[in-house]
Amino acid sequence: MNLLENISLAINGLISNKMRALLTMLGIIIGIGSVIAITSVGNAMTTSVNDALANFGITNISVYLSSKEGGGGGSPMTKDDYISTDMIAKYQKKYADKITAIGLSASAGTGKIKNGHKTSNVSLSGVNEGSMLVDNITVIRGRFIAEKDEQRVSKVAVISERLAAELYGSADNPIGKQIRMETNYGYKTFTVVGVYQEASSSMFMRQDTRTTFYIPVTAAKELTGDDDGYQSLTVMAARGIDYTQFADDTQNFFNTFYTKNKFFQCFAMSLESQISEMNSMMGTLTLAISIIAAISLLVGGIGVMNIMLVSVTERTREIGVRKALGAPDSAIRTQFIVESMIICLIGGIFGIILGAGLGYAGGLLLKQAAYPTPSAIAVAVGFSMAIGIFFGYYPANKAAKLDPIEALRYE
Repeated sequence: MNLLENISLAINGLISNKMRALLTMLGIIIGIGSVIAITSVGNAMTTSVNDALANFGITNISVYLSSKEGGGGGSPMTKDDYISTDMIAKYQKKYADKITAIGLSASAGTGKIKNGHKTSNVSLSGVNEGSMLVDNITVIRGRFIAEKDEQRVSKVAVISERLAAELYGSADNPIGKQIRMETNYGYKTFTVVGVYQEASSSMFMRQDTRTTFYIPVTAAKELTGDDDGYQSLTVMAARGIDYTQFADDTQNFFNTFYTKNKFFQCFAMSLESQISEMNSMMGTLTLAISIIAAISLLVGGIGVMNIMLVSVTERTREIGVRKALGAPDSAIRTQFIVESMIICLIGGIFGIILGAGLGYAGGLLLKQAAYPTPSAIAVAVGFSMAIGIFFGYYPANKAAKLDPIEALRYE
């Protein structure tokens, strides 16, 4: 009996016992479907996270102060602990060909702007000219904070389109208008020089009505009375360079100023390496959950073995006839292994369809396309067939070793 005849015989057997075959396949369908769904949703989540992080700039390198081992940690205590503007200027001069922009920021607390009976809440954020590129800020009217504003410590501001609409209406041009607000440091007045487009917020962030109010970083420091340097900065590296290597070079450069500092050092990390770490973590998490889901495949495999043992018992007389007519043990063994593999293969196909459907539904919730990868499908099919061989071998071998005389006597 050739392979095609074995396959035909196996399919006919499944058709004649549809309900039993379906119940046997159920464990395989659930196991494969769970694994496919989890990997599809996991890939969608990874893509979603990557897209979100990429919006902050794939070329960005974060530089920040960190405590030395045994140094006590905490916030910088003296002016010498901070990253100074002189350090930043030397860094920018040395790596001018590798730097597109440097973003500096300083928080200046919060503010309240009263407009009739309405009050608009804002977060005052001091920024420099490079922050527009580094933070991917889109100015839709006027201009952003310029270097001259920083040098003059100008009381100018770039406001969100939402705040502009609240204060002046969507039709009125807010450029040149003055905004008086109550801050943590008393009443202050700023002149609007630009309006920026707010990034689409998550469902949870939309609940916060506060908007960011950008002012020159020097004005923010004057407001807070902070004449120290910076605890962190963000570097937007030029395209096409090795970002991980440049992050190491950046860290080494700034740490030359901290060799005698007992408490602090500088640490630099590229967003590219952060995304790689995130992908690795997401991949590990998806794999772990997939392995847990695959346990149901073990249950499905045991079900296949059980039904094949029943099949051998039911067909004992048939096996005896075939062996009496000269069928070798290998032919009997192959017949039942092929039947087991067909059960698992069909169950695997239905499982892939189920998993793809569940993954697609999960992708809709994440608003990210989620499809099973060809590699996941290939692994699922291969794994289901491997289960068929593994759990089908024992019943097949038992059938092959039946004594033909005893098998013919079986009723």
